[in-house]
Amino acid sequence: MSFFSEIEKTIEREFRKWTQKAFGPAESDELLLVHRAILEEIESKIQTLRRGSRMFPFNHLVVRCCSPDPAKRALFEAAFGQNRRLEKDIRECLAVARCELLAGFLVEIETGESGPKTFEILYEVRKAPIPSTTKPAPARAAVIRGKANLDSFLLNKPRTNIGRLAELTDARHRVMRRNDIVFEDGADEANATVSRGHAHISFDPETAEYRICDDSSEFGTRIFRDGRSIEVPSGGKRGERLSAGDEIYLGRACIRFEM
Repeated sequence: MSFFSEIEKTIEREFRKWTQKAFGPAESDELLLVHRAILEEIESKIQTLRRGSRMFPFNHLVVRCCSPDPAKRALFEAAFGQNRRLEKDIRECLAVARCELLAGFLVEIETGESGPKTFEILYEVRKAPIPSTTKPAPARAAVIRGKANLDSFLLNKPRTNIGRLAELTDARHRVMRRNDIVFEDGADEANATVSRGHAHISFDPETAEYRICDDSSEFGTRIFRDGRSIEVPSGGKRGERLSAGDEIYLGRACIRFEM
């Protein structure tokens, strides 16, 4: 790789060291191949301007990793999305290449069951949000049906995971996901309809909106608002926007969204 050659070995060495420790040697080897291919494709999008200056003409990337195996999709999301690992590596590569980035540069990780290849990248240019001098107060989620680890939760994180177990592990007992709102297994009959990794609530700083996304749950997720029921698409990445007073049904368990 022409632009990345100076740091390629360092980035790959650090990525391999981390993934071997987190997921094991076999998974690390596969992840490294995908990681390398992603960086190579990113390099191909760099534009050389006058006087040799370089620019990356996109500020919003969606990296979609595909596999029919749910465990493999969870592996991709954990390896590339955790602590924004892939975004940090892309930023480092572009910085060493002395490549100018557009304002609001962001990399999102998505997974899917099928695709033309192991991964695909969607490139976009989005208008950078105007900085706000005030931040909205965090919303809350109150449990109104079922039994969770708390009765009320402050939604003060970019993403709040909801499920039936505190931690989800794979066959080798490696943690693939941690839930914040935990409907304790066996504590209530409604809890049995909450999947282990059922859904998550995310906050979009660009629109100052909270959204609920269903993470391919078994019994589904829906919103009850103003006398009508709104189905949340299973496995959808955008989910549905939340409004104050919405009742969110996770199977038969329910939480109320409050602002």
